[in-house]
Amino acid sequence: MQILGGKLKGRKIEAPLGIRPVSQRIKKSCFDIITELVRGKTVLDLYAGSGALGIEALAQGAAQAVFVDKSKRSLRAVGNNLNGLKLKDQAKVYYKESSLAIKYFYRKEYFFDIIFLDPPYSRGLLTKSLQLLESYDILARPGYLVGFCSKKDNYSKEYSKFSLILDRGYGQSRLIIYRKK
Repeated sequence: MQILGGKLKGRKIEAPLGIRPVSQRIKKSCFDIITELVRGKTVLDLYAGSGALGIEALAQGAAQAVFVDKSKRSLRAVGNNLNGLKLKDQAKVYYKESSLAIKYFYRKEYFFDIIFLDPPYSRGLLTKSLQLLESYDILARPGYLVGFCSKKDNYSKEYSKFSLILDRGYGQSRLIIYRKK
């Protein structure tokens, strides 16, 4: 995998075994849409995996990125990528299950401008995360939720706190973006 834009364009990042990183095509489309929204913002890469989404956001001008994953192997890869790209000062890494992380950030009143949700597909985790974010609102205003899922996954188009503004298919995957109301 490589970084697609910004100050680190073309640099490689490692991905741990056993994860399904978001495809370069979908990541490029996503960042073509949100690049202007990322600059100077704080982002949360909730199902970090390799950290590709949060690292791409940092490369394209985000001020800070927070990475969360429940896999030590994934977090080692994130740490190696951050160190190798000299981004460690702009990042925080948490070893937590996603629902516990959301509740933790809510209790600490830690808010994010953009939250990336790229959970394992076809397990209902995207919907569960969106429902949890509805109850434990850690999205700043105006904030964006950027989700990736299988074309077969179900998700709601409307929530009381955020609305679906983009729903685009790419082969067997989907890119969905919600904006805080």
